[in-house]
This record gives sequence, C-alpha cells and structure tokens, in this order.
Amino acid sequence: MTATTLPADRAAGERWQVKASTPIAAAGRLPPGTDPGAVPVFGEDRWDLAAFSRRHNEPGRVLNWTGFPLPLRASFKRAGWALLNLPIPAGLLERAATSRAEYPAAGTIARHVENWRRYAAWLAGRGITRLDGVDDACHQQYAAHIAALPAAAGTRIGALYAVSLLWGFGPHLPASDQIPLPPWETGGMRDYLPGDSTRNENTTAPVHPAVMSPLLVWALRFTEDFAPDILAALAEQQRLQAQIAPRFSAPAAARLSALLDRHARTATPLPGEHVKGRHSAAVSYLAGITGASPTQVSNALKRRPRFPLAQAAPLGTPVTGLLHGKPWHDGIGYHEAPELAMRLAAAALIVVTYLSGLRPTETLHLRTGCCPEPASEGTATVRYRLHGDYFKGATTPEGTPAPGGAPRQWTVIAPVHTAVRVLEQLTTAGFLFPLRPAWLAAAHPAAPRPPAAAAGTRGSRRRSGEVITAKAANGRIAGFTGWVNDYTSQHSLPAEAIPADPDGPVTISRFRRTVAWHIARLPGGRIALALQYGHLRTITSEGYSGRARHGLARVLDLETARAMTDYLHHVHDQAEQAQGVSGPAAGRLLDAARTAATRFEGMFLSPRQVRALLADPALQVHDNPQAFLACNYDPGKALCHPSRAAGVASGHPSLDRCNPACANIARTDTHITALTAETTRLQAEIASPLTPEPIRQRLTQRATALEQIAERHARTRITSTPAASHG
Repeated sequence: MTATTLPADRAAGERWQVKASTPIAAAGRLPPGTDPGAVPVFGEDRWDLAAFSRRHNEPGRVLNWTGFPLPLRASFKRAGWALLNLPIPAGLLERAATSRAEYPAAGTIARHVENWRRYAAWLAGRGITRLDGVDDACHQQYAAHIAALPAAAGTRIGALYAVSLLWGFGPHLPASDQIPLPPWETGGMRDYLPGDSTRNENTTAPVHPAVMSPLLVWALRFTEDFAPDILAALAEQQRLQAQIAPRFSAPAAARLSALLDRHARTATPLPGEHVKGRHSAAVSYLAGITGASPTQVSNALKRRPRFPLAQAAPLGTPVTGLLHGKPWHDGIGYHEAPELAMRLAAAALIVVTYLSGLRPTETLHLRTGCCPEPASEGTATVRYRLHGDYFKGATTPEGTPAPGGAPRQWTVIAPVHTAVRVLEQLTTAGFLFPLRPAWLAAAHPAAPRPPAAAAGTRGSRRRSGEVITAKAANGRIAGFTGWVNDYTSQHSLPAEAIPADPDGPVTISRFRRTVAWHIARLPGGRIALALQYGHLRTITSEGYSGRARHGLARVLDLETARAMTDYLHHVHDQAEQAQGVSGPAAGRLLDAARTAATRFEGMFLSPRQVRALLADPALQVHDNPQAFLACNYDPGKALCHPSRAAGVASGHPSLDRCNPACANIARTDTHITALTAETTRLQAEIASPLTPEPIRQRLTQRATALEQIAERHARTRITSTPAASHG
C-alpha cells in the first residue's frame, strides 16, 4: 500500500481562525433549513450532533470533550471541527471492502471521536501533552497496544483508522496539532494487527427455534385475531380522553353528581385503576364519560363517602377475537387500551421484520402506504410489495454513498401486509413506527423533565429523528414477551409461554439472521434467501453486482453446513434405531452420517468446522423432502446439471431438478413414510368423480411411480454398512 498523499501546504493550518463563538458546523454542512445559530459553538465542551442525523431512528449523539486529557483537549477539538466540516481526504477513503463517505454520518463521527479519546488518554499516560510530540516509535507502540486488546478485528482497525484521520486533517490544523504519517499507512494495517479467521463472518446468533416459534405465533395472534378488539378499544379510550375538560364545567358537574348518586344508591363499585401500586378511583375515566375536568372529579370524590372500587374501568367495546375457541379477553379497560396498543405495535414489528427479512433501519423507516393492495397479475398468485428504503451499500445515481438510503421493493407474504395495515391504524404520523404517537403518553406517562442546563451548554441529548431507535424496538419486543408470559401464567397456558433465549435477549437485529437460518435449510433456500435479501452468490450482471455481499455468501455457506450436519445427525440417530436406507447412494449416506456424528458435535459449527465440512466431498448431503430423497452430491454423477458433460461442475445440487435415475439418490424410511402418505392422497384424488380424466391419468402415473419406489425401498433397504463401504 502506498502512502496517502495530502497537500503539503500548511498555510491553512497556520491561519486557524475558528473562535470559541464559531458554530461547530458551517451552514453548508447542515441539512437545508437548519439554523446555524441553533447548533453548539466551538467553545462548548458538549457538541450535540442532532442536526447531523440522516436517519430518523438514530439515537442522539453528543461529543463530550471533557473526557479528553486537558493538555490535549484543545487540539482534538480542532480536529473534531475539521471532521465535521471538511471532507475526509480521498486517500483515506480508499480502503478494500469498505464503503466510506467524504462526510461521515453522526454515528461514525461519534465513533471516531471516541477512538480519539482513547488515543489521547494513552498519549497522556505516557507523558505526551502535545500532538507534535508524537513520533514513529509512539505509533509503533500504540499499534502494538491496540493489537493486544481483547477486541474484534473491526474495533482494532477503527482505532488505527482514527489515528490516520488525525494525520489526514493535519494540513488544516495548527502545526502543534499535526502528527507524523502512521506506519500502517505505508505498510498496511494487517502488518500491525493479528489476523482474523472470521473476517466478514456474521456472528449474530439466530433466535433459538424454541423461542422464535411461540414468539411469532403470539405476534400473529395479535395482528390477525386480537387487533380489531385492541383498535376498537383504543379508539374508544381516545374518544373519552378527548372529552376531558381542561377546567370546571357546570353541565359536567351535574352529570358527575348524577353518576355518583346512582353508584351510591345501587351500591355498585366505581371504576378503578392501579397507579404505582395504589388502588384508587379511575379519575380520568370518570372525567371522560362525564365531560368534567380531573380536578372536578377529585374534588367531588372527596366530598362523598368512600365508594367501593372495581378493579378496572371497562370501555364496553366488544371482544370478538378467540383463543382456543374462547374470547381472549374479558373486556379491555380504559387504562389497559394504550398498553395493549403498544403490545400490538410490537407484534406488528416482529411480523414485519421477521417475515420480510428487512434490516432494523429499513423496518423502522417504513411509511404509511408502503404495502399497497396487490394489483391483479392475471394469475392466482397474489404478490404483496413492500416499498421502502435500504441503507447498507446505497448509492446515488452518480455512484457515491447515499447516507439517506435509496428506494427498494421487497416481495412479502400476506401476514406482513396485514401487520402493515394494523400499524397504519395505530400511527399518528407518516411513519409506521413514530417516535411519539398520540396514544403513547397514556401507555407510558412522560417522565419529569430534567432541570434546564446551565447557561453556555446544550444540556442532554436531543433526538432529531421521527421514528423509534433499535434500542426502543428491542424494549418493545421485551415488553411483548413479558406480557405474553404473564398472560400464559394467568390463563394456565404454560406450554405456550415464550422461553428465554440461551443466546441472550431477542433483539430486532437477530430476526434477519434467524430467517436466514431457516430459509437456508430448505431446498432452493439459498437462492430464495439471496433474492429476498438483495444479494447474489454469483454475480450475474454488471448492473446487479453492486448488490453482492461477501458476508452473506459466508452466511449461506455457514447455514448450508449446519443444515447438512443437522440432517446427518438425524440420519445417524435413525440408523442407530434400525431405520433403513435405500438407493444408489445408500451406503454413502450412512457413511457420511457416521462420519458427521464422529467429527461434528452440536447444532452450531465454528467457522473452521464449516470450512472443513464444505471441503469434504463425502459429506455433501442435502435433504430434499419434497422429492422424498436425500442427495449425496457428487458433481461427476449429478444429473441435475446438464452442463456436467462439458466438464462444468457446480458446487451445489439443483434440488428442484432431481432426476430419479441419478446415482446420488438415497431414501430413508422417513422419506418413504411421507411418500406413502402422498400416494394415499393421490389415490383419493383419482377416485374423486370431480377429477377430470386427463388429470386422473396423470395422477395415476404419478401414484404408480411412487408405489414402485416404495416397493423397491422395501426390497433393498439396508440398516448399516461397513465404514469403508461406499455403496
């Protein structure tokens, strides 16, 4: 790698003109319409970056310079000003397998400054109080320090890259703030950092199937069965809340008095509520149904003898949703409606994110109208299109990074469309997951605001975005899980509770990884996954090559390997119980199952084991339950690739083109059980008087072929084979 060249003229640095009262960003660096006077000034020690946020779900970012050692603080603040206002030198953007922007986003800026803070602390610990006191030996020592840290490779690279940035901005800074060229800019970072055997590996753990299954079931129950009840209750609760008077009302006083008289005369309990563990009268509910103010209600109750209190304040909206044939709720209360609306929004979040495969940012930026009713395509197939923006790898028409994202469509299934419709009825803004919908205050009362910040500072973080953050989404998922488990406990449904995931809390970022885990295990799943996620294992066109991702190819390899070991472990267990195998590759299948059981243990493989398994031709076994067989893939014998005769062999079988005459086929007793059930179904259809004769003939041929396979399996099945046998 050659040294990055930068302008040698240091005049700009020598004429440093930024004053304490100068805004941290010039008008040209701020979004259109932003008042430069509303951003912090250089002299402040906390720089709020809310104006730099480009995504609505970004958390607030603040650069806190008080964490820097005092002798070096001013120098790093000047470098921070350069980072905010000046483009990153072109030479520092030229990094393999990265997509860097000339003007980084707020989150990236915050990460660079945090790396600077650690660097400054390291320098101060060695007695260096001026940046121009850094020399090459200092760089070498810092690189060794970073290499020894127990951190991920990306964290180490980021730490050294931040030092490179500091050097890169040197010509724009005073001479006292300039450091020499870091040695890794000439020799390459890999010479200074330990190798990473998991480079580009997706280490996010999928949600355990025992957790994901009940979580998705409950989410679908909410969006498809319970949603009408919750939405009706929320509408009624909002209607009553709108009727609460802001001040004393004489007509309302008469209605309130009559209501209380009726309760006293009939000795019926007043609607109640639980606030901070205290059971009291539902003041806001009573104010809503009478049109009084809360103060009126409180004063009227004080003048009356103590009333008996009900446990809740019923809204009276009907409950039509059923769970196991019975109403799922006895009746939604006034104070419960906003909480259930929050659970419904969380359920829709789970359904949309998991069943679409969108990244968290893509989901949280979805807008109302993003999933319109499907247009008729002249076929029985209905295709729902989800319209949104993708951000990772997004570029402008000129080919430059597009931090604000670029439009994209996803093909989704009906439950996603239903969940979007639910969210559109919940939202009070243009986004499906707004930061503060009108009904949210009742579900989560606003916390008291902190006292105003001292003069000359900007106080706590501000959010400029309009949608919730991924952290808030994770909180909603946790709240939904807690509600479900409380519900199952109260209604004696322990088998339907959502267990704790062994890999930690269920987060929105794990859904995409989880659906990849499931899809990659299905026949043709690798292609389906590549298309849905906007990736391709093989680049097929120049126009689509920009969407290829090395990382997903490794994920696909990882999931393919895990699927193969799962299946081979299953075959081995069945063979131990005298289950039979037939077909030309029966011996090879049993050998592979025995080998996998010996070499690979557990469901999840390490990257090293994945590479070893994929490199072993004897273990290339792919279950294809739709064709009632397992493919023991040998490219030289495969009939699914017509091009094999020309010497072109694929690394993977085409499971949608299995040929019954192929020498790679093996069938287990499990396959034959499913095959027999299919034969029975076909015979019932053949016997039906409604089946047209041409179709009856075709079905008869299919049933006969399946019966022959079952008969041949019964004659030739084996239950074990010597380790050296290959059938």
